[in-house]
Amino acid sequence: MRKILIAIFIAVVFTSIYAEEDISWQVEEYLDGYNDAYIYGDYQKAIDLGTSALGVIEKKFGPDHPNDAAMINNLATLYKIKGNYAQADELYQKALGIYELTLGLDNLYTAKVWNALGENYQAWRKFNEAESSYNNSIDILEKNLGSNDPAVAIVRSHLGSLYLDQHKYAEAESILKTSLQAIADSGQEYPKLIRLASDMGKLYEKQQKFTEAEQYYRYAWGVFKSCFYQEDASIDKAINRLKSEAAKLWSQINEPIYKRLMDINDLYIGPWHPDAPRVLDNLPMLYLKETRYAEAVNIYEDSLEIMMSNLGQEHLNVAKVLENMAKFYRKMNKPDKAKEASEKAEFIRSKKRY
Repeated sequence: MRKILIAIFIAVVFTSIYAEEDISWQVEEYLDGYNDAYIYGDYQKAIDLGTSALGVIEKKFGPDHPNDAAMINNLATLYKIKGNYAQADELYQKALGIYELTLGLDNLYTAKVWNALGENYQAWRKFNEAESSYNNSIDILEKNLGSNDPAVAIVRSHLGSLYLDQHKYAEAESILKTSLQAIADSGQEYPKLIRLASDMGKLYEKQQKFTEAEQYYRYAWGVFKSCFYQEDASIDKAINRLKSEAAKLWSQINEPIYKRLMDINDLYIGPWHPDAPRVLDNLPMLYLKETRYAEAVNIYEDSLEIMMSNLGQEHLNVAKVLENMAKFYRKMNKPDKAKEASEKAEFIRSKKRY
């Protein structure tokens, strides 16, 4: 079975077919296992494999080639996941410089890096830089795709999330609602609605509008559950769409390497996604506030089952869900259950390097 190769999805024709074929097998060899490393949460292993692949690409094409920028961008995302925002910023800036130099200031893939920079700055709590980065991405996307394209709506939703973090609720609500409707109407990116609906729920919860918050949290949970909750779920089935997309790309040997790879930032929220445990925590924590304890427990148990059935029992996201459950049980004054969940999470973390 061909492994999913996760790197940036960028399209520019500038190099010979022979040059690409000459190195494709080496890149594929280094990236064999890169998918598993990312999907199973072994981010340091993914960084090591990505760094090796970057070395091969740089040796073949030089240090300022879009193929280099593809892997540099993904390495930046992995550092962001690990919370090393300064290192991520340095790498994103390097990738951005290569794209602007080789593809132009208004290229679609330059816009992708601006969006990734915005997400990194937002996580880093550098809100002014995040807003500027998101707006740069939106401007480029609108020039290329028009203002109604779903890709524009997705980046706008990130700007809405930023305003939510800044407690600018009116601005956040307007942007998030418009973005959610645009993506829903397009019929595309169905799993990407999970994050957007979750942000809408958080917006209303922060304003003490719990009925509206529950509506959006339940919607996000319903999409997640319908996509990934199966009795016979396995990692292969959970990522089948990704595998299919990546296999099609990699089979196009007449295209440059970087056009045949996928961007980590483009991956929708699934059980493997580092944000998934946080998103799944929203609804049961709301139920906790409303003393709806039995409903909260059911959500946590279902979340844990989804994670374990898709990812196995020793994935980082399983540990995160268990840690969330431990917090929940402590707030319910159930120390025994909290201890049990916490110890299981600690055991998982002790066996992994992330």
